[in-house]
Amino acid sequence: MKGLIALLRAHPYFSSYLLVYGLLQIGLIQSTGLQYAPALFFLFFVPFCLFYSLTNLLPEFRITMGSARLNTSKLEWLLLGMGLVIVLIHLIWLGKIPLIEAWQATKLSAANLIRKNSSAGLPSWLRYASTWTVRAILPTVTLLFLKKKNAVGFVFSLLLGSLYGLALLQKSLVLWTTIPVLVYFILSKKWLGTLVLTATTGLLFVLAVFANNPQLHGGVHDLKTTNVNSPKTTQVSEGIFKRIFIVPGKTLGLWFEHVPKDKPFLFGQDFGPYAKLIGQATKDYNLELYPLFYPTYAKQGINGSVNTAHFMRGYSNFGWWGLPLSAFLLAIFFWFLNNLHRKTQPALAFSLQIFPLLLLSSGSLLTLLFSGGWGFILFILFLRQKS
Repeated sequence: MKGLIALLRAHPYFSSYLLVYGLLQIGLIQSTGLQYAPALFFLFFVPFCLFYSLTNLLPEFRITMGSARLNTSKLEWLLLGMGLVIVLIHLIWLGKIPLIEAWQATKLSAANLIRKNSSAGLPSWLRYASTWTVRAILPTVTLLFLKKKNAVGFVFSLLLGSLYGLALLQKSLVLWTTIPVLVYFILSKKWLGTLVLTATTGLLFVLAVFANNPQLHGGVHDLKTTNVNSPKTTQVSEGIFKRIFIVPGKTLGLWFEHVPKDKPFLFGQDFGPYAKLIGQATKDYNLELYPLFYPTYAKQGINGSVNTAHFMRGYSNFGWWGLPLSAFLLAIFFWFLNNLHRKTQPALAFSLQIFPLLLLSSGSLLTLLFSGGWGFILFILFLRQKS
């Protein structure tokens, strides 16, 4: 047992990723059997473990700011102010609170449209600013206040982050601020805080589920037939179970089935600058594959995205050779995380990064780093390196 704990402490990101990979296999095998799982194991997972073990031979990197010194004593207040301004601009721009509007909807299709419009109609700068705020700025600020034992700042930023995600009807956004705090509480053995925050997070998440599904509170499910006779609690619990354990792996299997059968390998065409360089339109298979995965919804005019595991970007571009390439890049990235982890406060670093790390099951690494705010979190951790 002590050896296992020592391994987890020495390689926290690698160990957490094992959970991500394991969860993906559940849905993949449940939906496609052993059609793709063995190839994924030998072409991605085994090379990843091999590459990661070899990174232990690499020297630690050293990044210093030379004689420059930044005063970070008020950093959390500055970031909180930025986050608050972006939240207010977003809600004022919308002119309404999507949560309230969706709760009044009587059809599931209407609630889906309200949720999509909470971000789809925004200008690009505000959409990215909103994503960075809820996924990076407010979670980081909340933990910085917690470490400094600033109760007022901690409670305000925690409520702002979780309620902002709830207001936008995004179930995952509700968790972005609370999950890092919950992990930090567990690592710090603050069991009362863990219990209270777990209950609160669960309540907010269930509230978001009910708001997104009018059929659970008097409305109708007009997109497909459903078992309306089953209890509401059963519908919610089954939905959450499938979303966590089945959907990511099932979506992974669908990508394998349709690429390159119905959609050719991209060979870099999903990268905007390169697509322009070769005179081609940029392609986004997250959107283009949706009608193939869910033709019934597509016929009803519903547009969606089918995000999938990070290594599928390599596969969708270069075929099976893209899997070991993705394994190599992830191993190098984890080597970088381990180095930064040892140079900052480990509990803070791990707590802030556990959620984006888990989302590698349904998102590209580059997207999470740049559009998703993970890179911003790493930058803040770099500023707080130990002397």
